[in-house]
Formats: sequence, structure tokens, C-alpha cells
Amino acid sequence: MKWYRLNGRVLTLMLALAFFNFIFLGIEYQFDNMMALVTGPEQVVTAQGYILGASVLGFLLYPAAASCIKEKFWQIVVFAGALAGVICVFVIWQHTSYGTILAAGCICFILIGMAGSAVHYYLSRAAAPEHLAKTIGISYAVGIFLQFLNNNLIKNDMAESVVLAVSAAVFSVLLLNAENGIVQAESDSESASESILENSEHAGLWLILLVILITCIFSTLDAAVTLRHAAGSADVGQWPRLLLAGSGLLAGVFYDSLEHRYENILMYCMTVLSAFCIVVLENGGPFFAGLVAFYLSAGFFVVFFTVSFMRLSIRMKCPRFWSGLGRAVNNICAFVTGSLSIRLIQSENQMLRDGLLLVLFVLISIVFFIYSNALYRRKKTEPQSREIKLGEKESLEMFAASFSLTEREKEVLEVILVSDENVQDIAETLMISRAALYRHIASLNEKTGTKSRIGLVQFYYRYHRRNEG
Repeated sequence: MKWYRLNGRVLTLMLALAFFNFIFLGIEYQFDNMMALVTGPEQVVTAQGYILGASVLGFLLYPAAASCIKEKFWQIVVFAGALAGVICVFVIWQHTSYGTILAAGCICFILIGMAGSAVHYYLSRAAAPEHLAKTIGISYAVGIFLQFLNNNLIKNDMAESVVLAVSAAVFSVLLLNAENGIVQAESDSESASESILENSEHAGLWLILLVILITCIFSTLDAAVTLRHAAGSADVGQWPRLLLAGSGLLAGVFYDSLEHRYENILMYCMTVLSAFCIVVLENGGPFFAGLVAFYLSAGFFVVFFTVSFMRLSIRMKCPRFWSGLGRAVNNICAFVTGSLSIRLIQSENQMLRDGLLLVLFVLISIVFFIYSNALYRRKKTEPQSREIKLGEKESLEMFAASFSLTEREKEVLEVILVSDENVQDIAETLMISRAALYRHIASLNEKTGTKSRIGLVQFYYRYHRRNEG
């Protein structure tokens, strides 16, 4: 399956993720502008940290909410959340006081975090794993481009609020449409061994630490950019921001190429570039050059942590929690380090700044090495598929003819019969999405009168033995 041959559900989710990125960045941009009207630049950066922390709470609340809320009430909850978010957008636009803007921003970003966690989970289940980075990169680029158009074509604050409100409504409709078609996953314990799950959890913990450390660098750069923007000396909404969309697209293409072989190396190089930007800016270098380098590397980082956690989520006990954890970890770290980043930028002790940057860079290098080893060790421990014996080909053809299996269903059955791998690995072998694999298995179960993947395999061999007898 080519990466651009996507079903309607994946396209809907890609568009939903694009709107999520646009809404997240657009409301954050509006929040900063409104805050700048009632307080100083440093307080704007601090307040921005608070709403990022609120979004983390939303990301973490979604798994619990999804398990507690009954399916028949989910549509009502989504529309109620969208309405509350729209109200918060217009409260922010009114900018009556610092406290009012902050309260509305926190409520709004809790809701955005919950919605973002949902769309990340749905997309991790529906998209083809071998093309996931391109899927995320395209959605991210579209979201950035929508924000660019919003910032440069709409100059009225009220009109901007209307656009964001309408976008929130569209996003909620897209999310509900995609959610209604998601195939529920069968238990991972059916085919995943404990060693694979254990190694995946180890890789996940190292990935969390890695994203935290890299976020410290990007948070420092972002604080420098936000300070200039809040002070009125630079506008981050202008054309250099398109570089962020371009870097997201490039990251998606490069990360998916050659079986993700150079994903970690590319991200490490972008981290080096970001660290270099900090040195250039703190030594009086041109702000524009630092802004360009920041946007180029930031797109790679966003796609990296988004895709990495989504890939790991399908192997975890709670995939709803892990699928959106990349954004949550990034946001909470940005919240914690926001004020520290400002102090570091404004500090006149250059030796302290350079020393902290050097220590951070060394830690990132070490954790990158450990995470890569944990990831590759997990792949090596996964059981390998066996090839079907030549003598069984005729039996498979006879079975397929007896139960009117399609060519694709016969191909799926052939892999299932000889594979000890988990569901995700089988989907990757067949180059189809996990959701598509579940649909084929469900069809096979219906045609053969079985109820599970294991039951299907057992039924096949019982049928084979009966015909041999």
C-alpha cells in the first residue's frame, strides 16, 4: 500500500490533527497577544507556561475520561467541550484582566489537550506504521500553514477569534466522524510476549527522558523568541514560520525512509543545530538567523516525539495514555523550564550559560545512545515469522476456495498461520494499517464461524486434518 493511498478514515484523522495543531498554536498566539496588552513580556512567557501545563493535564485526563464515559454519551461530551472552548476563546479576546485571560486559557487548553490526546490515539490505530511519520508531518505542516494564513490575512482580533471558534467546531465534527469508524483493538496479550512489552516500556521511559532534555533546549530558544515577540521587536507570525511547516514535511519524509534507520541520527543533528543557535543568540548574533534555525529544527523535533510515542503506544498496556504522551511531556517540560529559561537568557554570567548548555548536551548524547540501544534490542527480541511450507500451499488454496476468501483475506490468513508476532508486526509485514488488519481478521472469523485469531488458526488446522483423514 502506497503511503498516499489512504482510506477516508485516515484522511479525516489527518485533517483533524491539522486542525488540532492550528487551534493549539493559534489560541496560544492569541493568548500571548492578549496577555501582552495587560502585562509585561516576562509575565507573558510565564502565563504561556501555565496554559502549556494545563494542556498536559488534558492529555493525561483523556484516557481516564474515555474509560469512564459511556460511548452513547461521548458525542454529547465532545460537543459540550467544543462549546466551552469557543466561550474561552472569546473570553481571552476580551482581555479584561490578567486573571480572567489566564483562567480562560487554562480551561481552554485542558480541553484542547484532551481532544489532542484522542486524535493521536485514533491516528496511531488507523494509519499505516511504515508511513506514520509522513502522515504526522503532513498534518503538522497543514496546521502551521493554516496558522500562517490566519496571522497574515486576518488582522482583526475579533475575526481571528471567530476563525478559531469555527475551527474548533470543525475539529469536533472530524473527531466524532473518525471515532465512529475506529475498530476496537483486541487485547495485546493475545500475541505479545512479556519480554517484548517489558523492552517496549524500557524504551518508553528512556524516550520520555530524552524528550525532556531536548525540550529544555527548544524551550530556551522559544522563550528567547517569545520575549522578542511580546516586546514588539519581532513578529513570529510572519513568513519565517513557513519554515516550520517545511521542516515538518521534510522530517516526515526522512524519518520514514530506509525503514526509519536514520530517524534518531537526524534528530540528534537537529539538537546540535538548536544548541548552536543558543550560543549564537547569547553572543549577540542576528535574531533572524537564530529564528530560521529554530524553526527548521523545531519541525523535526515535533514530528520526532509525536511519531516515536505513537509507535510505542501500540505495544503498551494503555495505548490511549502513550499515544499523546509526546506532546504532554514536551508541554510539561516547557512549563517547568519556562521561567528558568528566561533567567538563563537574561543572565549576564556567560560561563554559567555555556556550562549548563554543555552539561545538557552531554546528557542528551548519553540518553540518545541508551534509547537507541533499547529500541534496537526490542526489535531483536521479537520473534521472527516462519515461512509456510510448500506442501501447505495447496491446502491453503483449498481452504480459501471452500470459505470464499478474497485474495487479500487469503494473504492475511497465510501470514497469521506462520507468524508468532504481535498484531502490529503482522500489519507491518502486510504493509497495511492495524485497523485494516482487524477488519480482515473479523471477516475471516465471520466466514469461518470463529471468534478470535487463535480460534481461526485452530479451526484451519482442524479442517486440514479432517480433509487429510
